[in-house]
This record gives sequence, C-alpha cells and structure tokens, in this order.
Amino acid sequence: MDILSVYVWPNMQAVMVGTFVLLLVMAYARGRKYNLPPGPPQLPILGNYFAFTKDQRLFTVFEEMTKKYGDIFTVNLGFGHNSIVVSSDHLVDEMLVEKSEEFAGRDTSLWSAYLLSDGHKDIAFADYCPMWALQRNMAVKGLRSYLLSGKLNCLAKSAFEEVAPLLAKQTEPVDVDLYTTLLIYNIICTVAFGKSYKFDDPEFLWLKEKLAEIMTVLFGSRLPADILPFLKHVPIPSTRRAKEIRNEMIDFQRRMLKEHEASLNPENVRDLTDQLLLARQDHGTTNDGDVKKVLTDDCIIQIVLDTFIGGVIASRETFKWLLLYVADKPDVQEKMHLEIMDVFDVDDLNQSKAKMKYCEAVFKETLRIRPATPCTLAHKALRDTTLGGYDIPKGTVVYPNLWVIHRDPRNWESPEEFKPERFLTKDGALEKIDPKIWRPFSAGKRKCMGEAIARSNLMIAIAMFFRQFKVAVPPGQKLDLDPDMYQIHCVSKPQKIAINSW
Repeated sequence: MDILSVYVWPNMQAVMVGTFVLLLVMAYARGRKYNLPPGPPQLPILGNYFAFTKDQRLFTVFEEMTKKYGDIFTVNLGFGHNSIVVSSDHLVDEMLVEKSEEFAGRDTSLWSAYLLSDGHKDIAFADYCPMWALQRNMAVKGLRSYLLSGKLNCLAKSAFEEVAPLLAKQTEPVDVDLYTTLLIYNIICTVAFGKSYKFDDPEFLWLKEKLAEIMTVLFGSRLPADILPFLKHVPIPSTRRAKEIRNEMIDFQRRMLKEHEASLNPENVRDLTDQLLLARQDHGTTNDGDVKKVLTDDCIIQIVLDTFIGGVIASRETFKWLLLYVADKPDVQEKMHLEIMDVFDVDDLNQSKAKMKYCEAVFKETLRIRPATPCTLAHKALRDTTLGGYDIPKGTVVYPNLWVIHRDPRNWESPEEFKPERFLTKDGALEKIDPKIWRPFSAGKRKCMGEAIARSNLMIAIAMFFRQFKVAVPPGQKLDLDPDMYQIHCVSKPQKIAINSW
C-alpha cells in the first residue's frame, strides 16, 4: 500500500492542481470577455459557499448582499455555480417582462430538480422550449376549464365545512398547520386528482408526511449532488431518501392516473387529471404528434404533481402567514368579519369575492410581506443578453429577489409593518398598485400558472374562516414571524395560536 501511494498520491495532486488552475483560468477568461455585475469576493472553487452555511435561505442572504453590492450582483453558490441576483423592481421588470423569453430558461444543473421532475418532464423545473410551452398551455387550459366550471367555489366551501367542526372543538391554543393542511389538501387534491380526505384518513396522513419530507429533504437545503453532481452515485443518506420519496410520490400518482383512465367519462370531468386525459384522447384522433409527446403518462403525472406540490405549499403557507399576522391585530379581524357578514353570500361566491375589498387587501398584504417563493425558482438566460447595462452570457442562472422588492422602502412606506390599508384608497376601494413592485406570482413566461386557482380558493377560505372564527396570540406568548430555514420557500415556523368563535 505504501508503494502504491507513492505513485497514486502525486498523480492525484497533479489532477487537483490542474483542475484548480483550469478553473481559475476559465473564471479569469470569462471575466475578461464579459462585463459581469460585481459581487462579493470569491474563494477559489468554493466561491461564496460559506455565506450560505449558517442561513440556508437564499432570499435573506441575497438581501444582505444587496445592501452591500447593489441591485444586481454576481454570486457563486459554490463549486462553479455562478449566479446573478436582481433585487430592484425596474431590473426585475426588464428581466421578467421586457426580456421574458430571453430569461425563460431553468437551471437544469440541480440534481434535486432533475430527480423530483423525473428528468425535467414537468413544467416547473423543465427548460424552456416549444414542447415545454405546449405542455404548459395544455395545463393552463385544464386549470382554466376547472375554474370556469364553478366547481372550485363549491369545493373550497365544502373543504372548509370539513375542517370547521374540528376547529370549533379546540379549547386550547393549537398549531394550525394540521388544520390548514387538511383544508388546502382537500382543495388542491380534488383539483389535481379528485380526492378529498377526513382528518384521520391514512392516505391524508401519508401525503402530509411525504410533502413534509419533500420540503425538508429536497427544498430545505442543497443536496450534496446539487453541489457536486457525481455524488448522486454515492449512497449518502439524504440522497438515498430523496430517491425514495420521489419514487413513492410517482407511484402514488401513477395509481391515481390508472384509476382515472379506467373510469374516465367525458360527460363528467372531475379534475385536472381528467382534463389532461381527455385532451390527449381528443388530439389522438387528429394525429397531433406534439400533443401526444407532451401528454404521455409520465408528463401528465408530472403536471399533476406540479399542481399538487406547488399548490399546497403556496396556498397553505399563505393562509398560515395570514392567520399569524392578524392574530395580534383584533382591529383587522373585526373589519374583515364585519365586511364578510355584510357582503358574503355562500350561494353566490363569485359576487361575494368581488365585494370583499378589505379581505383582499389583507390577502395582498400577506403576499407582499411573506411571498410564498421570495426569489422564485432560478431563471436561466437562453442567449447572450444584457441586464441593467451588464452582460448576461447564455446559460447564466439569474435569481429575481422579490423578497427585497416587496420590502423596499423606495416602494413601500414602513415595509416591515403589516398594513392592509396600503392596498386601499381612502374610500375603501382597492388601490391600483404598480405590478413592478408587487409580484408574488412572478411574471412573464414563467409566471405561476396556478395564480387564478390560488386567489380564488384562498379568498373563499379566508371568508369562510373569519365569518366563524377569530384568532389570537396566547397570553405570554410572542409570535416568531421570521421565516423558517428553507432555500426558496417562505415557510412559517411551528407555533400555536388561539382559535375562538365570534
């Protein structure tokens, strides 16, 4: 062994030194060729990796860097993962709206995204291309058809009626996570694949556990294979568990798909899965090869999983944040309750939603101060372009930091305060807000396709909840409104609040 090491170790050293020098030369050459935004000093190979070891939340670390390096800067997440961060409303507008197609790509280098999307067969993580655009268009049509059918209103109403008796029985402060999860699951699961659950349903508890694991294992912090791709072949516990979770979720959704295929009835379209199966069936008779390619079983599974995972995370966390923020604001709750009692009609939900101006202001303020995805999924430049006067080479990963824009004192007065009135005029009408400074659903080619569904079901859930209940901070307790440690999602920390009837 000693003799072998004499020959092997020098060779390994030579490879390591050679790789190190090559990376330095490439970085230097790249900097000379392009006028890149400045940023924090980088260590060789490691880049700015250590800036993210104490705080996993990209949006808060980027916020601190913005204060020092400005509204657009370059940061290296480690081991060659160079990215551009954009933190001003006009630059993000230039990126997402004016140059929407140029920045419509996705960072396909992340192994966790590749794993969860079964090789980028979904909409959220797949790169931009004509087939992706067709796939997204088919999904949006399916969701729109469901929304226009009027089923969503009745669904949100019945989902709340399932949870309300459980809440009414609570005499002690409770962690609202379980109840909000049941409420949101019963809405999103029914939209996605026609399932609703009881509080103690084994499948509901299993799904809740799986989503919690997805959040912790895949979205909590970067997996080793996201940093060094070859590690996906190493039996690291987190890597192994990530693969198991992915397989379990796909197996579950494949079973849902087979059940839908066996009972599909064009006269009774139950959910998004039915919509997609019927779209494939209809286009199959016209020999539309492109539609057949984007509506394979695997792609339908991924579209539905995107809807389920994305819809549950965004809707549940927004609703929880709203409850937490108003828990110590009895005046806000009083205004919401009075408005709901005045204009809300369970037999005319569409008209009721349109009349709830103050409740909508509370909803919008929640999305401002705690957007579900504060710096969105990373975009990628599809060609050489510019942004804010700097060069953005093709393939560059770019993060629009909505967290900073939503809290920018140049845009908002007292941005750290929860003030629904900022979205209202003096006479109580909804204030017209510049879309550049309020973008909780992003914008452009990658705008959240479930925005309409999220707005509709959450407004009904808010009205149903505050018509019957009010929330309060338990005596002697102080709420922790600092987001939990997740990379890109704004997640509230577990904590209890009191729920009482009016």
